[in-house]
Amino acid sequence: MYLDKPLQEYLDDLASSKSTPGGGSTAALSGAMGSALACMVSRLTLSKADYADVHADIETILTQTEQLRTRFQELMQADIDAYDKLSASFKLPRATAEEKAARTQAIQAGLVDAALVPLEMAECAAELVQHCQRIAEIGNKNVLSDIATASMMASGAGTGAAWMVRTNLNAMKDAERVSALNSRLNAALDTISAGSQRVVAIVGERA
Repeated sequence: MYLDKPLQEYLDDLASSKSTPGGGSTAALSGAMGSALACMVSRLTLSKADYADVHADIETILTQTEQLRTRFQELMQADIDAYDKLSASFKLPRATAEEKAARTQAIQAGLVDAALVPLEMAECAAELVQHCQRIAEIGNKNVLSDIATASMMASGAGTGAAWMVRTNLNAMKDAERVSALNSRLNAALDTISAGSQRVVAIVGERA
C-alpha cells in the first residue's frame, strides 16, 4: 500500500517505466487531495463563530468528504490491483482452444474490474464537486481559493479516471455492459463539468 510509504517512493515509481502506479492511481490520489482540502475548508468554517448558522450543514459535508477521502485512498490501491490482475490474464497460455477460451474469459472479466474502479473514482469525484459547490456557497470566505483548488483536483480526478474507463470499455465485448457503464461515466462527467464551473463562478462572486 503506497499510503503506508513515503510520498517520494510513489512519485519515483510513477516516474519509472513500471506499469503501475499509473494514471488510475494518480486520479485517485488527486481525488483524495481534493477531498482533504474540502475537509480543511469545512473545519476552518466550523472554527469560526461568524459561520455558526451553517455549522450543521458543514458538519454533514465534513463527514461525507472524509468518507470520500478514505474511499479515494482505497481506490489508489484498487486500481493498481485491477491493472495487475488484467495484465496477468493476458499472459495466460493459449496453446489449445480451451486455453484460448479461458484466457479470453479472464481478460473480459479483468476488463470489467479495471473499468469499474476508475468509474467509481469519477462518480466519487462528481460527489466531491457537489460538496465543493456547497462549501463555496456557505463556507469561510478566507479560504475560498482552497475550495476552488479542491474542486479542480476533483475535476482532474474524474476526467483523468474517465480515460482509464474508456480504455477498458473499448476492449470489452459485452455491448450492453459497455453502454451501461458509459452512461454512468457520462452522467458523472456532466456533474463534474457543471459543478466545477459553478464553483469558479461562486468563488469569483464571494472572494
